[in-house]
Amino acid sequence: MPRISKKGAVQRYVSNLGWPRIERAEWIQLRAQFPQVSESTIRGALGELALTVAQPFAGVGTKTLEDLEASLIAMTEAYATAPAECRAVVIAAKDRARFASLNGNAAPEKRAQKGEMVEWMLIWLGDPAMFEPWAYLRKSKIHGTGCGPALL
Repeated sequence: MPRISKKGAVQRYVSNLGWPRIERAEWIQLRAQFPQVSESTIRGALGELALTVAQPFAGVGTKTLEDLEASLIAMTEAYATAPAECRAVVIAAKDRARFASLNGNAAPEKRAQKGEMVEWMLIWLGDPAMFEPWAYLRKSKIHGTGCGPALL
């Protein structure tokens, strides 16, 4: 019998329980059931199951700036009820992005993108409520469309 991967074990466990959504109680149960499995592995397993995962448990998307923006905006909504957890997740994602931005073996475009992501996460960490308007202005600058309509 082939050995099941950590991700596969998480997926089997969640599927057997029939959870349609992952909230705080489910996340705590998963972490207790799989203490040796990293949070990123658990998030990856849940993502493949196409379940809805509440923030901060869904983590920070760092594949594209669009993923990052959407996940940080969702994280802002969760911040009111779980500030310490949200900050910890964003700090960990920032640290991973910073590490990737300094990887000399990565393509220069990838390093630049990860460096930009670090800046976005630092803005969020400074004041989560200001992130969404800041991102709007930043995207306008990146795309050369000006600053758009007044925010106030």
